[in-house]
Amino acid sequence: MSKKRTQFSKVKYQFISPFGPSVLIGKMPDVILDEFEKIIDNVIEAQNKNHGKGLAGRIDDEWTIDEGKLKYGNLGDFLDNIVVKYVSEVAKRSINTNNFAMKSGFEEKNQVELDIGVDVVRMSSWVNSMKSGEYNPFHYHPECNLTTVFFFDDLDEDFIDDIIAPTQTDSFLLGDNVHKQGTTEDGLLHIIYNSNQYFELGQFQYRPKRGTFLIFPASLLHGVYPFISEKRRRSASINYRVKSNFDGCNFGVR
Repeated sequence: MSKKRTQFSKVKYQFISPFGPSVLIGKMPDVILDEFEKIIDNVIEAQNKNHGKGLAGRIDDEWTIDEGKLKYGNLGDFLDNIVVKYVSEVAKRSINTNNFAMKSGFEEKNQVELDIGVDVVRMSSWVNSMKSGEYNPFHYHPECNLTTVFFFDDLDEDFIDDIIAPTQTDSFLLGDNVHKQGTTEDGLLHIIYNSNQYFELGQFQYRPKRGTFLIFPASLLHGVYPFISEKRRRSASINYRVKSNFDGCNFGVR
């Protein structure tokens, strides 16, 4: 089932598990970032196909990325490879964890290394070019099992001109720093698994950094709060249907 794919040795990434499902945070190699950015800027400028009707966002500029733009150059192989990496790593961790749980005592577990075989299909691709005051309400992506988000701008103090609700004077998390532009949650990506329970977190916030990307299950609720800025917050998302020899990763399997 597995396919031979181009290898990208300089992709930096890490897996985090802020809650049940894992999230992959990675950084695009410069050659991929340059290629991808040219494509999304062209899509935003051309405005050929509005993708907004299929999305939850309150955003004027949501445009479909034609599949033909992703097939050539290095980008298509890169996109598929990082999704395969996510699926393979999640499957390996799940199998190793289950093997450890079935052992008696706390003896050293044997790491399982196997080729689970992964097939990936891109279902839809689009660009979000958010301007001041726009936002993405919390939503999930149907008809797929993995989603990816790529960022093309830094959301830092230079990006945010002002903060929403400036009369707020205190915050449980930020305290006296709540008025500092680099500490607000305006424009951040929020991912929700559940309500915070004892000994666990149910939410995760990510501040966009140029050239970074996230991969996570499409069933997770996620959204973006509005922000105030003269600049645009550009991102691209691609939905995938994934099949593998590991049922826990397959679309349609519950």
